[in-house]
Amino acid sequence: MHESLPVENAGSAPLCLFIEPYGEDFWLEPGDAVTVSAVDDGINVQFAVTVAAELVSVWLYEDGDPYRCVSESQVIDAAGKPLTCGHQRHDRRIPGPFMPRGGQAGCFS
Repeated sequence: MHESLPVENAGSAPLCLFIEPYGEDFWLEPGDAVTVSAVDDGINVQFAVTVAAELVSVWLYEDGDPYRCVSESQVIDAAGKPLTCGHQRHDRRIPGPFMPRGGQAGCFS
């Protein structure tokens, strides 16, 4: 089974979606919806999501283990088209990635 995480910008301002561990940024205009998933169908993925003003950071963990970060992920738009890092970035200032509350993420241990 291919686990996925739908993300929709229901706000009125652009939303920056960061996919970790590489800090890939995808910009969602109000009303845009995408789906985040691992590239490999054989991985049991659990998602960790952190939200800040106009920013969502997503980590994918194999079997929910914070020391087994999934590094090959994909972001697909509502039409089924794969998106690339920097999608709709234009000249926007990229907010800095942030770590989960309580310390550093497990992928870099």
